[in-house]
Amino acid sequence: MTSWVTLLTEAWDELTLTDPISREYRSKVLAGNLPLEISAGMRAADNAPCLLLSTSLAADALFELAGVRLVTVPDNRGPLLVLSLEDTRRRDLFVKLCADLVEAAASDRARALDRFLDRLEAWRRFLRDRQEGLSRSDIIGLIGELLVLERTLGADPTLLPSWEAPVDGLHDFHSRGHALEIKTGLGPSPSINISRLDQLDTIGLRRLDLIHVKLIEAPDGRTLGDILTSIRGIVPGDVPQFDNAVIRRGLLPDDDSARNALRVQMRSMDCYSVADDFPRLVRTGLPVAITDATYTLDVRALSAFSTDTTTALEAFIRGDRS
Repeated sequence: MTSWVTLLTEAWDELTLTDPISREYRSKVLAGNLPLEISAGMRAADNAPCLLLSTSLAADALFELAGVRLVTVPDNRGPLLVLSLEDTRRRDLFVKLCADLVEAAASDRARALDRFLDRLEAWRRFLRDRQEGLSRSDIIGLIGELLVLERTLGADPTLLPSWEAPVDGLHDFHSRGHALEIKTGLGPSPSINISRLDQLDTIGLRRLDLIHVKLIEAPDGRTLGDILTSIRGIVPGDVPQFDNAVIRRGLLPDDDSARNALRVQMRSMDCYSVADDFPRLVRTGLPVAITDATYTLDVRALSAFSTDTTTALEAFIRGDRS
């Protein structure tokens, strides 16, 4: 992505030195034999840097989030998609965003526009939900989800869409009526934090399992980057979709500090069946004035609901109705 950052920055610098003309945007087509005609742009009114592409999007796909705006404007060749920086304090993020979009388009000449628009949607979700990258606790949580994903994909690589956390799914994983809620701790992890009322709600499900991933730091352990690389190797045909999901989950493409922040080993992966008598708060059992809640479960009090993790994951993979 570094080369695209350089090309974009140089193009914007050149446009800054160009006298404004009557057109709303002055632009420079990016070099590099791209499959799409993507241009660096500069808005005449205020010299805001932009990325331009001749295409259109549905109105509900346009946005203004975290200092970045996406609009379509008329052009003599048809509708023009304009991604612009609206908050100069977010310039570094904007440059990363634009460079990543260009790289996504360049990665697949046959499906360049699809790659560009899919990655743009991933970034929209990132900008909506986050202003910065992942915190330490976020990294730990993501590692836990990815370790479960790695196991399920190892048995069935078509299960990538079952990872619903990146698309605001009610549960972290869901497939054919079976949901998995993943909670991850680093160190002793004697408790599990439930952050929403609906996380342990079984309405509409035939089965819900709560998986508690326990990690320890180890010099010879795996980093987040190692796990991401492993999963890419399992789903070579779906790498763009996986990378988009990771961005939606909050990991920036160039966030090497997050990718290498921790080296961990998995101490255990415990599973609990969320049955009717499982200790939990559910919306139907609370006064209507209570709209949401967070609470903590003591792991030691959950032993009666313990179930074999391998059996639960195999049932999820097969879509068992047992």
